[in-house]
Amino acid sequence: MSNQLEKNEMENMPYGLLISATYNSQKNAAVLKFYDPTSQRIFLWADKSGHKPYCYSKLSPDEIPTEISERDDVIEIKQVKLLDILNDKPINVSKIVVKDPLAIGGTQTNKSIRNLIDTWESDIKYYENYLYDNSLIVGKYYKIENDAIIPYDLEISDETQLSLKNMLLDKQSDTNLPDPKQFDEHVAQWANLLNQPIPKIKRVSLDIEVESEVGRIPDPKTAEKKITAVGFEGSDGLKQVFILRRSGIEEGVNELLSGVKIIFYDETKEREMILDTFELIEKYPLLITYNGDGFDLPYLYNRANRLGIDRQKNPLYMMRDSATLTDGVHLDLYRTMSNRAFQIYAFGQKYSDFSLNSVAKGLLGEKKIDYGVELGNLTLYQTANYCQNDARITYNLTGFNNDLLMNLLVVISRIARMPIDDISRMGVSQWIRSLLYYEHRQNGILIPRRQELDNKSSGVSNDAIIKDKKFRGGLVVEPKVGIHFDVTVMDFASLYPSIIKVKNLSYETVRCSHDECKKNTIPQTNHWVCTKKNGLTSVLIGSLRDLRVNYYKNMAKKDTLTAEERQLFTVVSQALKVILNASYGVMGAEIFPLYFLPAAEATTATGRHIILSTINKCKESGIDVLYGDTDSLFVKKPTPKQIEDIITSAKIDHNVELEIDKEYRYVVLSGRKKNYLGVTKNGKVDVKGLTGKKSHTPPFIKTLFYEILDILSKIKTVGEFESAKNKISDKIAQCARKVQAKEIPLQDLVFNVMLSKAPKDYTKTVPQHIRAAKQLESIREIKKGDIISYVKILNKPGVKPIEMARKSEIDSSKYMEFMESMLDQITSSMDLDFDTILGKPKQTGLEQFFWN
Repeated sequence: MSNQLEKNEMENMPYGLLISATYNSQKNAAVLKFYDPTSQRIFLWADKSGHKPYCYSKLSPDEIPTEISERDDVIEIKQVKLLDILNDKPINVSKIVVKDPLAIGGTQTNKSIRNLIDTWESDIKYYENYLYDNSLIVGKYYKIENDAIIPYDLEISDETQLSLKNMLLDKQSDTNLPDPKQFDEHVAQWANLLNQPIPKIKRVSLDIEVESEVGRIPDPKTAEKKITAVGFEGSDGLKQVFILRRSGIEEGVNELLSGVKIIFYDETKEREMILDTFELIEKYPLLITYNGDGFDLPYLYNRANRLGIDRQKNPLYMMRDSATLTDGVHLDLYRTMSNRAFQIYAFGQKYSDFSLNSVAKGLLGEKKIDYGVELGNLTLYQTANYCQNDARITYNLTGFNNDLLMNLLVVISRIARMPIDDISRMGVSQWIRSLLYYEHRQNGILIPRRQELDNKSSGVSNDAIIKDKKFRGGLVVEPKVGIHFDVTVMDFASLYPSIIKVKNLSYETVRCSHDECKKNTIPQTNHWVCTKKNGLTSVLIGSLRDLRVNYYKNMAKKDTLTAEERQLFTVVSQALKVILNASYGVMGAEIFPLYFLPAAEATTATGRHIILSTINKCKESGIDVLYGDTDSLFVKKPTPKQIEDIITSAKIDHNVELEIDKEYRYVVLSGRKKNYLGVTKNGKVDVKGLTGKKSHTPPFIKTLFYEILDILSKIKTVGEFESAKNKISDKIAQCARKVQAKEIPLQDLVFNVMLSKAPKDYTKTVPQHIRAAKQLESIREIKKGDIISYVKILNKPGVKPIEMARKSEIDSSKYMEFMESMLDQITSSMDLDFDTILGKPKQTGLEQFFWN
């Protein structure tokens, strides 16, 4: 790795975007990766300052055991002063500085100091430490002069700067917070960083195909099978595929898309094909794959070793559970798209499983090629087309909508202070952890251990209402059952982030150590909040929330800006939404290293208090509240004046923004919470808590489901509601008869479920789709990511792959149960009884026994 590093290393660089960081074990140093927009290359810069790994101990230097202090890999142990934020006082700690990150953590042995004594900050990756200590922000521009890294800002338009100044002037500082100015400073810093232009990053996507063997998945670790094709698609217009000729496989007909260049290699020339692949990868700073961590890159790496390719010519290197590039940066979009924050908040749940096919269908309206035969039986041109198409779709996921995903990743890395490849692989709790750790370091604060936070919260929490929940969630108001016309839904904008800000909530401010703050209580809890200092979480989440609500949402709509500027504001607003929506969730998630139960409790308790107080205000104003859920209220026929009054009082009394979210022609409320059906004024049907749309639902139920929604969308009056109920009953009864008579075609009965791991890896429980997959293994290779299509049958094991099933075997009763559970939410909200629809008598327990 070391001499490869030297060829891209530099002492001077006009300016570049810091996009990643890593640790180089040969150089014993952090290496930063900058993208230079002018040359479109990555430049590497290895630390020359002598920065070393370290951790802290609360033992004095004299108390550190000699088995640690006298080790060769311990450079020095010195006393330093840091702020103990839980007790709000400075303390002395020992800083143990070492030669190599593994001396602190990363092994299960006594080599790691954290396994020998209690340590602080010993579980942070070394390159993260390096970024935090040097105040380096990923996604920011820097120039390098004489080996020194200097922040560099590109020019921002006058209009953008003026709008920001006006926002800061207009914004009434929140005088109830200990230090309101701190928020304004953060808002200004955030805006300057987030308004920096984002370059179009040169990149290439890659997909490989490997010889298959019936019933076995090629193993990337051993890489015994030949690589048969490598497809590429580049941001510079490259469209290419390498294909290996194999005896017995026909060439076939060229059906590649126009512009795709194909290169054939003789059967004995696989080694040359891999070398050409490596050479091509090295021309691009960024490599994109779909499941490249789990398959493509480890396979390429190990296959190259197996064929005796010189390590110096291999641009890849293996980490513990993924592969990356020595010089460039690798993004595995399978990991990115499986991140719930991207799926829900960035892409509006347009895809429901994480296979390349589903994601491409949902976001691009494109799909993988299906020739209807096994991959091993395709002609050479078909294999080439299949492979290059996968690479093209993978590239398009980063390029659609003006590079939306690429830009989102850059903006989130700016906020989270985290390498772009880590952002693409890790969940939101890791992003927020990194943001908070960076802030601790900037302020000389010792990051507390989890045990300290648990001790602080032990024995003080309130009772949770729901079993298995550690604390009470948001308020859900009992729905007024029935059909209601002219309903307005009012929504609190970013309710929890707003509460975190205005109530000064953070792990160190809730139940702080100052006696004088104990008067500042949180309603419905036994907690209090600090009045002397701003909380770290409150400042960070609060300033990001202010920026999104007061600035970015408006800027994205301005027509005086250039298209590029508007696009940037839209992307930043999206990125902030993703992070803000998750910010409260991590406070109450046990996997979060700064998890502190009372802070999560204080947030939801304040939310319940605000909703209740707003409901009371509605009642005083004569507004009929039909239902309330966490941050929204359903109100019946309010006048514009009533709405305005409620919005104003929410702002004055609680400093939160209430806004109109939706206006429904009618809403049907069932007796169940979080379960309703509404039709908007333009006929769109919203069904909350409804499962009929899930991807694995059999097509015949989906069709019925959408037919029912269509009937509901046409209702305009109470009178039409009754006749709609009859139509829906008839539709359901008709469908049920067909199920019982086994008249529904097999392909309409299938459940489609994606394999999240290989069938052999399911050891404890064997779900239905795995039982089906195991039957399929006798006829073809089954691997992680495959979609298994199966039907439910009468005999054991209860399921069969569609390829092997017959109509006569179908278990009609199982489909009836499934249909009932799927449609139950609609039928129960309309007061329809499933058994009555099907003409079954109402039964007592005994009759039910005989009937069944």
